[in-house]
Amino acid sequence: MMTEQDLPTLNSLLAFEATVRNQSMTVAANELDITQPLVSQRIRALEDTVGGVLINRSKKPLTATEAGSKYYYEIQAALASILNATTNAKANLRTNNTKISISAYFGFAFHWLMPRLQRLQEAFPDYQFEIQPTNNLAELNSSNADILFHFADHIGKYKFEELLFSEEVFPVCSPSFADKMGLKKGDFLIDLRKLSLLHKDKEDPRWLNWKSWSETLGIQPSKYPVMFCYNNYPLVVEAAINGQGICLGWEGLINPFIKEGKLIELGPRLKSTTRGYQICSNYHSTFAIGNVIKWFISETQKVKRNK
Repeated sequence: MMTEQDLPTLNSLLAFEATVRNQSMTVAANELDITQPLVSQRIRALEDTVGGVLINRSKKPLTATEAGSKYYYEIQAALASILNATTNAKANLRTNNTKISISAYFGFAFHWLMPRLQRLQEAFPDYQFEIQPTNNLAELNSSNADILFHFADHIGKYKFEELLFSEEVFPVCSPSFADKMGLKKGDFLIDLRKLSLLHKDKEDPRWLNWKSWSETLGIQPSKYPVMFCYNNYPLVVEAAINGQGICLGWEGLINPFIKEGKLIELGPRLKSTTRGYQICSNYHSTFAIGNVIKWFISETQKVKRNK
């Protein structure tokens, strides 16, 4: 039987999540509108509950330990579920509000949608948005969401389909890893055999991996077999930020980390003119959903103008 003592407090989870995401207890405290010592106290309480260290405090910026990183991504899903359930409860109590469901692959939802959710809600204060992330193509195809984000050349099953941005893939790594390997921003990789490569999927036709990327560009592939793959793209990016190796970065998803200096871009880029993220809907002709689709399209156009 589960007891209250078995579970950490929600406040301690929020303090931990905000600290890892911002790599700073001070920034987390400002975000949560509490003091930095209280953030530290709540994380200590969480570590007492789980029985181990979750935050590496020996240097700045703060980073999660290996156990902390795994815990971070697991609780993110739980916190997102709590947030989604709360949002749904509020929506059920507001009968006049328009509900709009959005389905997307986890990496796109995490790196592209989530940073825009606040501005999306500000643009449509009377709408209730439900985000449905997945890594499963079958789930995405069977979803009856109002708006869907696919990654493909062409889907051909929705009344409205438009390419948001084309696929551009390039290597990225942390500044510290680049220094260790003698790499500089913009350097082209010509030989992968001596580099630590981070993998999401060994073989998945939906995404480029190191093998297909290097073969297409005529780059010497790695001689080492793939021994470990992360189960979602945010985990791969977090590993790269923590200096564990080089990962492939997708234009439109990886850019904030480059802008913040957490990752640097290497080369070369592999571009596609037809393949990329598609925004799709069978309900685009309705007033509410059509306006939200226009908002998403304007977001990508804004990014292109600022490049």
